[in-house]
Amino acid sequence: MKFAWRESLILLSVLTLVLGGCSQNLEVSAEDIIHNAIESEKNVNDYQGISEIKMFEGEKMTQHMIMEEYVAGEQRKIITNDQLLEEVAEILNDGKTMLMYDKANNQAHEMDMTGLGDFAAISPKEQFKGMMEMMKDSHTYDVAGEEKVLDYDTYHIQVKANEADNLLGDMELWVDQKTWFVVKLVSEAGDTRTEFAYTELDFSPKFAEDTFTLDIPEDVEIANLEEDLGPDEVTMEEAEEALAQPFLVFPEEEFLLSSMQLYDFSAGLDRHELELMYSSQEGIPMFSLSVFPTPDDMPVEEGDLEIRGNAAEHEEMINSVLWDEDGLRYSIILSNPDVELEEVVKSAETMILSSEK
Repeated sequence: MKFAWRESLILLSVLTLVLGGCSQNLEVSAEDIIHNAIESEKNVNDYQGISEIKMFEGEKMTQHMIMEEYVAGEQRKIITNDQLLEEVAEILNDGKTMLMYDKANNQAHEMDMTGLGDFAAISPKEQFKGMMEMMKDSHTYDVAGEEKVLDYDTYHIQVKANEADNLLGDMELWVDQKTWFVVKLVSEAGDTRTEFAYTELDFSPKFAEDTFTLDIPEDVEIANLEEDLGPDEVTMEEAEEALAQPFLVFPEEEFLLSSMQLYDFSAGLDRHELELMYSSQEGIPMFSLSVFPTPDDMPVEEGDLEIRGNAAEHEEMINSVLWDEDGLRYSIILSNPDVELEEVVKSAETMILSSEK
């Protein structure tokens, strides 16, 4: 799938990475440095920082944000100041509940974090470890040198994609040699360029008593984020109405449709998105199918792959394929490692319109 989430994936993966341990010898390889950082027990649990984030599509700046971070163990407060929209938002997470206040729209939301288990408490080092594991077969690491960033001695690490169309693209990271905290990042994936850098950073902060609080006006109702943003279970007729046309589905002789949910992205992306979950005849999860109007600004990159006579694109990192047909974009993401992508692509030739079911 190609949405704005490609940028989000890059940011969420590396935005606040904190690593432990280091190697002081530049002669070692980048793989050795990263391995030492991951295996070390050192961690930064408290810090305060201000960073700047810029994102570009070609020459056009699409995002420009100033972010303040206050971190003390599991407590985290983030203040974002959107420089393009001139909007400020505050987020407070105590490990159990996440509370968000959008000052510009005077709206507040909360989300229960306890149900996320270990994922809610994942450390920056574990985030980095997961990211490096995900990219170990698709990227090559090199040490470009040692540089001073914000008076910190850093390793400048270059992460190059082995394939030109890789989802995460190429990255450059500047990592503090003592704490293994990422103080600067540049990422390029296709026409998308992300620049992230701390302008202030303190590993020994002293927080005021009211730091980890949010001042939400009494007249603002705090809504449940999951209820507001969560999908709705829909029927075929309701899905057709939301998409304003019939759409392709797999015949039930091929796969069982286990669920069909509709996401309302009209506020941000001006569209609805349908997600269909398919399983085998025995009820084993197989793959998901997403359907939404073809975006004008994100064309499918043509290559050797075709689906139903249409140019198709394979996103190797998330094991998915996408194509456009009759004004709709279709994206299949495999959820079962035992399912071959070629098998699903072949089965797509038998898809029928929802109005024919």
